[in-house]
Amino acid sequence: MLRRQPPLTYENALSRMAALCAKCEQCTPDLLKKMSSLGVSAGVAAKVISRLIELKFVDDRRFSKAYAHDKLHFSGWGRRKIRQGLWAKRLPPDIIESACDDFEDEEYSAIALRVIASKIRSMKEWPLSRESKIKVTRYAMQRGFEYPLIADLMRNYKPDSDDSWQ
Repeated sequence: MLRRQPPLTYENALSRMAALCAKCEQCTPDLLKKMSSLGVSAGVAAKVISRLIELKFVDDRRFSKAYAHDKLHFSGWGRRKIRQGLWAKRLPPDIIESACDDFEDEEYSAIALRVIASKIRSMKEWPLSRESKIKVTRYAMQRGFEYPLIADLMRNYKPDSDDSWQ
């Protein structure tokens, strides 16, 4: 028979959440969810969160900027999908908007072009048919990039010399 663990005390919850925050960036809604699953009462959880913020272990703005940077550079997500991911984490709208404001237009366009070019290479046809252009556009929009940017990049896209269209 499984024995239920007693709920964590303030000190135990604080040390466990601080250790978690030391490993990687966390946001307050994720920490609240984690403490709830560990059986920490709402009052104790609120005190733990306020102490972590005071000690600068938790900062939702810092988390959102790190999240946006990582999703853009490593996952190839656009602004729309990043905003949606931050919204799903239940962060305030002003924090969500400020996370995507730091992207430089040239860098953002280069990443969007990289996503589009990889999809075009996977289709192994050039020039693209109408249906293929629609597929590439839909793919880039699912990755969170805005239609005007996609349309501009598609209009000006030229395959590299090392692209093989066999």
